[in-house]
This record gives sequence, C-alpha cells and structure tokens, in this order.
Amino acid sequence: MSHSHQSHREMAPKKLGFYVITVSTSRYQKFEKREPVVDESGDRIKEAVIKNGHELVGYSLVPDDKLMILKAVVDAVLMEKVDVIVTTGGTGYTQSDVTVETVRGVLDREIEGFGDVFRSLSLREPAVEAAAYLSKASAGIIKGKVVYMLPGSPDAVKLGMEKLVIPEAPHLVFLARSK
Repeated sequence: MSHSHQSHREMAPKKLGFYVITVSTSRYQKFEKREPVVDESGDRIKEAVIKNGHELVGYSLVPDDKLMILKAVVDAVLMEKVDVIVTTGGTGYTQSDVTVETVRGVLDREIEGFGDVFRSLSLREPAVEAAAYLSKASAGIIKGKVVYMLPGSPDAVKLGMEKLVIPEAPHLVFLARSK
C-alpha cells in the first residue's frame, strides 16, 4: 500500500528559504533605542533553520502592532527566496497579543491541525500541562508560502521547530504549491 504523504515528502524541496519575525514590543523598544536586544526565541528559530540545512533569508523584529506585524509578513511573502515564514510572539491572550488575528486575516488557507497538534504536544510538557490551551499557535498558507505562528517562549519555539516545523515544512511547501 502506497502512502501519498511519503511520495510527497520525496518530491518536496530539500532546502527551503526561511524568514523569521519576532513580535515583541519590549525588544523592539530596546532596538529603537539602540540598546542590546536578546531574542532567545528568534535565535532558536534561526539556529534550527541553519542546523537543518535550510537558508535563513531574513529576520525582522516588530512590536505588538497589527500594521507592523502585517507589513513584516507581507514583505516576507513578497520575497522570492522565502518559502516559510516563522513568527514568534503574540500568540497568547493579553490585549497586546495580536499576531494570530492579524495574520489570519490575510491567509489563503489555515492549516487547522497545526495548533491542535502543537497544543497536544505542549500539554505533555511538565512545565506547561493545562496551560497549553492558552496558546493560539497557528499556521497557514499565503501565496504558496507557509506561515507558522509560534509563541514567544524559547521552550515553545524549540518544541514547535523540532517536532512540527522542520519535519513537515518541505512537505507542506510542496502541497501548498501543487495544483
């Protein structure tokens, strides 16, 4: 019995172009003041991309502002070398957490299972457990490019990148671009 997901993985691109967007008002304010900025979550995403043989095409740091988030995502989507966009931050329930609602408005398609699987994996983490349902982590497709929206926690980023994004992004890019 043949499984189509296996053949899709074989046909999927082996090297993808990633663009990373960190959404954090506090980090952005330091950046604006030309103060040193520590972005552990953004750095973890970049490290995972490079470690797994993909290309880091670019990086942006934006505040929790709908227009600036939207501009960063659209700018990344319009870059020819970008296949995958990964955001970190803005996926919770404070009033400033607007990443998912902002990006969801421009998605061509939502990858509905991503958030469910992410929360299921998070639920198994002893430090997270029931708080897993407080994450709006999500994913979708815009113009054949995959957009992942991960929480701002470095541990959440590590989990998402290792267990979900890196293993399936090539397969998903292949599907998103198939007619």
